[in-house]
Amino acid sequence: MNSRLRRLLLGSVFALATLPALAQTQTVVPPPVVVQVPAPPAPVVEAPAPAVPAVAAAPAVAEEMDALSFVTWTSASVRGAPNGTATLEETLPFGSQVIVTGRLAAGGWVRVQTPKTPVGYMWAQTLAPMRVALPGTPTGPAPTLGQADESADDTIATATALGMVGATPLVAEGRVSQTDQTDAYSVTVEGWTELSVDLAGMTGDADIELRDGDGQTVASSANSGSDAEHMGKLVAPGTYYFVITSYGDGTPYRLTVSGTPGAAPPPDAAGSSQSDAHDLGDVTGTSAEAGDWVGPADASDYYAFQVTERQTVTIGLDGMSADADINLEGADGSYLLSGTNVDTEAEALTATLDPGTYYLNVYPAGEGATDYRLTVAGGPAEPPPPDHAGNTPDAAGTIENVGRTPVTLSDWVGFTDKDDYWRFTLASRADVTVRLTMEKGDADIDLLRASDQESLISGANSGTDPEELQLRLDPGTYLLRVYSYQGDTPYTLETKAVPAK
Repeated sequence: MNSRLRRLLLGSVFALATLPALAQTQTVVPPPVVVQVPAPPAPVVEAPAPAVPAVAAAPAVAEEMDALSFVTWTSASVRGAPNGTATLEETLPFGSQVIVTGRLAAGGWVRVQTPKTPVGYMWAQTLAPMRVALPGTPTGPAPTLGQADESADDTIATATALGMVGATPLVAEGRVSQTDQTDAYSVTVEGWTELSVDLAGMTGDADIELRDGDGQTVASSANSGSDAEHMGKLVAPGTYYFVITSYGDGTPYRLTVSGTPGAAPPPDAAGSSQSDAHDLGDVTGTSAEAGDWVGPADASDYYAFQVTERQTVTIGLDGMSADADINLEGADGSYLLSGTNVDTEAEALTATLDPGTYYLNVYPAGEGATDYRLTVAGGPAEPPPPDHAGNTPDAAGTIENVGRTPVTLSDWVGFTDKDDYWRFTLASRADVTVRLTMEKGDADIDLLRASDQESLISGANSGTDPEELQLRLDPGTYLLRVYSYQGDTPYTLETKAVPAK
């Protein structure tokens, strides 16, 4: 294309950018535009342009071209080099026209010319070709400016912008592989929106995460193999990121994002962690009640309560229209008890607790949102039984004279005495059998080597089912750890050792 014709095209097509039909508010990408250009006048002899110094290490160009194109995204960046972190020369709004002067040899970038930037680089998927027909020249299919490839930026800090989410899907195609494992895209959301996200067209395994403006994962889909991924999520106004990750050989993909208006969730009166938990106060000899909601937009509600003397605490969760569950946690974050009934069935927990602060975590167990009512009541509790075992390996109680005749002892574990340790010693190689039985609750057991506390064998049957361990052991000292999995429970521990032949 001669220089006069190029100036004519740039002068005319950039004037088109001001027309209402190309306003940034459009949400539907217009079809390719055919621009009729008059035949060029007779050549005019011009003084040669001054020489431009060569640019060191200029990107390799696979194909020189003069293709008139326009921006089809909400906005697109013109950069000084073909990568997402290069110097930003200018930002072009939807509908802006550029001339593509070459397709690069690597990546999905093209070299472009604008009135402001003589030589710049843009990602090809932000552009759509315009067919330019000279008089008497038939118009054919528009040329493809770039190929879907390992092209999107790899981190959310340099994510490729897809634009504003709406009913018209935003689409991006690319490729991830072992050498380019992640691609990242960003979208903006104006109001509360029900996002619908699909990742399809894979020939290998690729998964997807949705992250918020702080980079925290708020939804994900990780089907196996080349199965398509789907996410639905109610999100607040803001910027969100999609991170696509390869988990095998390279695979192409097609990302589609759309959204419909969603209702803002009701106010949330509970905290989302122990640090900002809603305080129910002291429930010693009394009760407290709270009501709130949980769902996809509020996945965790935390409440704190205190007891000032040993109490039997009863906890109820009801009034649900969808499935929600509850955990009882210690102040150190330890898990004490849970209620996981299905669907809308009420949850009921009972725990005997020593003085201290405790936490309740209410969370959705399905995809639906639900209101709930939480009740906590404290009442008198019997004093704890004597504890004959130590709560650490160094303080372990001793099992004397372990041999052919079983040695039997009794103790208890529970909410406020999670671990009992017992120590025994073998003088010779022996086949050891350990049996743990419980009256109520659920306790489990580990057999460990005392020297390094490595677990050698364990038993973790559910409920009150007995635990039995059998193992041939060399001479030495060993530990038995009995621990509460759920609830207070007395237990009986029987240990014997038969010399091995």
